Amino acid sequence: TVILVEDITEAKVLERARDEFFSIASHELRTPLTSIKGNTALIKQYYSEMLNDKNLKEMIDDIHESSNRLILIVNDFLDVSRIEQGRITYNIESINCLEIVQGVIHDLQISAGEKNIKLSIDCQITSPIIKGDKDRAQQIIYNLVGNALKFTDNGEVKVELRNNKNNVEVRIIDTGTGISADGQALLFRKFQQASDNPLTRKSSSGTGLGLYISKTLAMGMGGDVTLEHTEQGKGTTFLLTLPASTP
Repeated sequence: TVILVEDITEAKVLERARDEFFSIASHELRTPLTSIKGNTALIKQYYSEMLNDKNLKEMIDDIHESSNRLILIVNDFLDVSRIEQGRITYNIESINCLEIVQGVIHDLQISAGEKNIKLSIDCQITSPIIKGDKDRAQQIIYNLVGNALKFTDNGEVKVELRNNKNNVEVRIIDTGTGISADGQALLFRKFQQASDNPLTRKSSSGTGLGLYISKTLAMGMGGDVTLEHTEQGKGTTFLLTLPASTP
């Protein structure tokens, strides 16, 4: 019989210090980034007639887009920090899943239009009422649809809603690049992305935390996020399952 004893105190201290650093740094970064985003939005809205110089307009647009992307990254870090510290809370109530999907589709129509991608809803549902946290459900659906748009260059992204026994199923179906077998093994892991080339612009524009956060939040509400189907060059289907609200 061999008994190995290892002191992991230092490792735990380092892990806690890392988590605290991410949390503090994220909070400190979000305030100035929000200010930058807000000011550029005001410039675009109220001083557009002064942006006659094409290069200046492109720089303002780039600052606005970059600050928005950084805010999303910071929010991902904060969510992971809360998840790992057990500080995620859920306001569970009866909510309308169809209304949430419609809101997300409305918000992302401009992004879809810029890529000439058809973005639609296929509602095959008898009751859209689920038990969950409205903000968290919206966050999950927004992330899944946003990912589908990011990895789809032509065709469409469709959100399909169905009832299945005691659950409501939300499928996000795209005609994008698909995910390789190696990429599938990386899904739902922290800081991992399913792109075959980690240096591409598409994969480098995110943190690799979206699917990990989405799955964790869904499970916290009694549901799940899974990869239902994918085929390289033909598209991918992710399935979000949330518990239906019982009368």
